[in-house]
Amino acid sequence: MFKRIFKKKNLKRKLQDFFKERKIPFSWRRIWLILIIVLVVLGGFFIGLVAYARSYEQRVLPGVYIGEQYIGGMEKDQIYILLQTKNDDLVSHGLNFQFITPEGRENDFILSPIIVAEDGSIELLYIDAEEESERLINYGKNGDFFEKIYKVLESRISKTHLEVENIIIDRDKINLEIKDRLDQYEEPARNADVNIKTIIPLDYTITTSSPGVTYEYSDAVDQIVSAWSKLKITDVIIKQNKEKAEILETDVKEIEDRIPEVFTHGGLQITYTDPHLKREYNWWIKLEDMKNWLSVQKTGEGDLGFGLVKEKVMEFFSDNIEPIVNIEAENARFEMNENGKVVEFKGSRPGIGLDKEKTYELINDAILQRSWHDEGITNEVQVMVEQVEPEIKTGEVNDLGVAEVLGVGISDFSGSPRNRIRNIANAIAKLNGVLIKPGEEFSTIAYTRPFTYEGGYYPELVIKGDEIKPEIGGGLCQIGTTLFRMAMNAGMDITQRRNHSLVVHYYNDPVNGLPGTDATIYDPAPDFRFLNDTDNYVLIQAQADYNRMELIFTLWGTDDGRTAYFTHPTVTRWIPYGETREVETTKIAPGERECQHAYTGADAFFTYFRQLPDEEEEKRVFTSHYRPLPQICLVGVEDDKTEQGNGEDEKITEE
Repeated sequence: MFKRIFKKKNLKRKLQDFFKERKIPFSWRRIWLILIIVLVVLGGFFIGLVAYARSYEQRVLPGVYIGEQYIGGMEKDQIYILLQTKNDDLVSHGLNFQFITPEGRENDFILSPIIVAEDGSIELLYIDAEEESERLINYGKNGDFFEKIYKVLESRISKTHLEVENIIIDRDKINLEIKDRLDQYEEPARNADVNIKTIIPLDYTITTSSPGVTYEYSDAVDQIVSAWSKLKITDVIIKQNKEKAEILETDVKEIEDRIPEVFTHGGLQITYTDPHLKREYNWWIKLEDMKNWLSVQKTGEGDLGFGLVKEKVMEFFSDNIEPIVNIEAENARFEMNENGKVVEFKGSRPGIGLDKEKTYELINDAILQRSWHDEGITNEVQVMVEQVEPEIKTGEVNDLGVAEVLGVGISDFSGSPRNRIRNIANAIAKLNGVLIKPGEEFSTIAYTRPFTYEGGYYPELVIKGDEIKPEIGGGLCQIGTTLFRMAMNAGMDITQRRNHSLVVHYYNDPVNGLPGTDATIYDPAPDFRFLNDTDNYVLIQAQADYNRMELIFTLWGTDDGRTAYFTHPTVTRWIPYGETREVETTKIAPGERECQHAYTGADAFFTYFRQLPDEEEEKRVFTSHYRPLPQICLVGVEDDKTEQGNGEDEKITEE
């Protein structure tokens, strides 16, 4: 056949000429031999390419870097350990911020990405090593078979620099911590204003305006993320802004002739009628209040007038109106009686809250109108309120279908200090009797907030960078951990869970005493959540055994035949915490030392099994990484920055 083809295409003569020129006898056998050799070489090369490409199916492609760190050829567990180690190094170093004081002096402060308390910790910033290692393993492996081979060869020839993408960060909390440190240095621009000394006779002065100094830290978090994405540590430069006053003395002089008219119309009455009691309440903003709260304001349209300082009015609301008006919405609560029946022990009630913003706008506008005209002046303002409906109403619950124990979770809180026990008891009161609808996702934070003193919680001292400060709500991670164990024993679908960042004895497994079966919560995140994927309501019964110092959560519902259990945790490695770290601070007296505990780190895992009726058994592995943290001691030192610098060679360069 090949002879016919060659002859047909006049190739035979060309081949004969080719061999003749090279003094090689022409032979079809020799041609076949050459073709076979070529095919074998090409086939071997192709098979080699396939084998080489397949060798990277479970490894990072060659030539890949994160920042300057080479990760090509690493397997997933190697990437995971590398990222966790880098994460631990970054956390241990802390976040260092540099700024210029209004006097022109260089200053700095340290924030820790982890807030450490006696009973746990909260991470404000960390790399999700599990998600990131999975992403890096799969990088460049999309497409068909030949595209994957090409990508492996391309990566081998050229370097690929990637950045970490799975960085979890609480931007609001970090910005709040930065603001807290800079508040004492900020000097906002001061507008020209009036200072009313007396009303009768009217005596006042016009205060002068002055420029201000504020700090721009909106990009501070972006600077941190940019560095961490390359596995680098960086000092964050916070820029200083100089602000101009919006209202000058000349502006105030243009409207000062209206000051007498503000007081001529008398005080302002605020009224409210209770919709349930049909009782009317009245409050007065008296002339003396107006004298102390009066301020020059510029409206959105640019008009100047005399209004009331918002902060002062809000304080008036908090002290006088809110205690009367505000009624918190309450869900219907239920409990199990001795016969295992659900009985109501607390009915639902809608809530009412003072709409402070709208009420302030009405009050402020009533005063502003006095700056512009004398007719149609308002001397009375009606309080604005908003109604909040409860999530579970008494009338909605008829046949609950709650009759059996689905699962129980237990944790030990022995050795807890007084405030921690108080917080646990407060959370129990909030959770006991909570009903969860079919298909509803339960949120621990939603049912236990607000995490404030008014919400029933007490503070404890925590180390935050180079300061020791009170933090509200210690012990709530005990709640999250116990709910986690309860939900798994009941076979619920776990939709959100994160382990604590440190090994804390309160949360160790009650059977083998190892870490791994805990869940942390911190408003607004992380949260512990599970889905009620049954066809009936489920009810949480929360209680504490103060003799055994055990927290017990029981989930009641209707048994649909599902089964579930989880293994006890296994620790794959312990990580030493290293040497004590000292942080110098002027926040405590010189020579004093305030220290936190050292924490040994660990990597742990356990497996959660659950099987729904007529479905295959689900298997889910929960992995946990606990950071090693050395003992951190704050050491009080003298403030060597009390003397002002000359504001020249001490400044940080800002670009």
